Amino acid sequence: MVLADDSALLREGLARLLADEGHEVVAGVGDGEAMIEAVAAHRPDAVVADEGLRAALAVRRRQPDVGVLVLSQYSEKRYAVELPTRDDAAVGYLLKDRVAHVDDFLDALARVAAGGAAFDPEVVRQLPSRTTLPHGPETGYSRRVLAILRYLGS
Repeated sequence: MVLADDSALLREGLARLLADEGHEVVAGVGDGEAMIEAVAAHRPDAVVADEGLRAALAVRRRQPDVGVLVLSQYSEKRYAVELPTRDDAAVGYLLKDRVAHVDDFLDALARVAAGGAAFDPEVVRQLPSRTTLPHGPETGYSRRVLAILRYLGS
C-alpha cells in the first residue's frame, strides 16, 4: 500500500491501522508528486489517496493495475467520473466523514485492491444522471459513468 495524505496524523494513523490488519504499507507521502514516485518505485496493490486527486488520475493512467481508493473530505464530480478507466477498474471514492466504521473502510480497500470498486453513495448521487450523458456509446465520458453504475450493481 501507498498512503498519500497531507495530514501526517491521518497518514500515520492509517498506516498503523493497515499494519495491524496485516497490510504492508510501503510508503506514506504528503503530496501527489511523491505519491506518483512512490507508486512507480514500489508497484503496490493499492493507493489510498487524499492528497493529489490529479495525481490519483495520473496513477490510473500510468499504472492501471494499481488500485486507487480516494479518501477525501469532498466529493469532486470530475474526479469521480474520470477515475474509472476500464471495465474492471480497481477504483474507489469514499468521503472521510461518511466512513462510519473502520471495517467499512477496510472492506472497500480490499475490494479496490482485488480489482473491484467502492463508491460512497453520496459521490454516486452527485454524478450526472444517465439522461444528461452525451448521446452514443462511443464517448469516453459516458463509458466512465456507465462503468461506475455497473460497479454499483455488482
